[in-house]
Amino acid sequence: MPTEHYQRVKTFMEKVGQETPTEVVVPDEHTRLLRARLILEEALETVHALGISVRVQGQEADIDSCEFTPNKPVDLEGVADGCADISVVTIGTLIAFGIEDEELLREVDEANLRKFGSGSYAREDGKWMKPRDWTPPNIAGVLANQ
Repeated sequence: MPTEHYQRVKTFMEKVGQETPTEVVVPDEHTRLLRARLILEEALETVHALGISVRVQGQEADIDSCEFTPNKPVDLEGVADGCADISVVTIGTLIAFGIEDEELLREVDEANLRKFGSGSYAREDGKWMKPRDWTPPNIAGVLANQ
C-alpha cells in the first residue's frame, strides 16, 4: 500500500506528464536521465545545506558540471535498493536534526503541486519549472511548529 507522500508525488508526476506505470518497468532513456539528474541535484543541494562543499577533481561540484551518459544496463534491483537507501539516509538526516517528517513532507508536496500556475512549463530535459508567482514551502513554519 503506497503512503500518502507517495500518492502526492504521483499526483505531481501525473500533472507534469511523467509516466506513472502500475507495474514494474524499465523506463525509457529520457526518464532515466531526468531521474538521475534530479536525484543528484537534490543530493548536492542537501550536502551544501549541511555546510559541506563537494569537489570533484579539484572543482566545486554542482549539477551543471556533471555529464550524464546512459551507457550501462539498468539494474532494477539496484534502483530499488538505492532509492530505499536514499530514503533511509534522508529520513535519518532529519532524525539527526530532530526534524519530524510528516508535516514537512506534506508542506513540500503541497508546494510542488502549486507549481502548475500560469507561466509554468517543462524544460527540454523534462524538469517542471515553477511559475513566477509560485510560493515555496514554508519550511521555517514547519520547523517552528515542532
